[in-house]
Amino acid sequence: MFRLRNFDGLAYRRFSDPEKYLRQRRESELWVREEFIKKGGKPISVYPHYFVVEQAIWIEEGYKGDSRVVQIPVSTFDPNCISFTYPDSMISYWLRSQADQVFYHPAYHGQVFRLSEIYKIIDEFGIPGEEWRSEEIRRYNLFIEAQVWISI
Repeated sequence: MFRLRNFDGLAYRRFSDPEKYLRQRRESELWVREEFIKKGGKPISVYPHYFVVEQAIWIEEGYKGDSRVVQIPVSTFDPNCISFTYPDSMISYWLRSQADQVFYHPAYHGQVFRLSEIYKIIDEFGIPGEEWRSEEIRRYNLFIEAQVWISI
């Protein structure tokens, strides 16, 4: 973790204060897990494996090409073991406290979704593209994150 703060790239900035990052990561993971369980999810693992729905240009650019793409159909997973946030879970967790901001979208920010629910959100709002680059209202809509709650 401490070495990650020495890498160049936008996505690595979060590691500049490792203790703060780990505290925030743990808070957001606990929040996602609890919300998922409230909605009937049945996580097997304590911590999720993270994936992105479709593509995340922000990640590709933020890691300066050091990211890799692996495509796994969502049908591979038991719907009771996969949750989603729009955008990623740490940002979505923080966005709960930003309801008065122009970029806040109550339909999906600060929320955890089951598979059936994220389909409806995608139908209504789409998969995030590159609007975050130029539209303040889409500033944090970087990608949709999938949390897979299984042991691998």
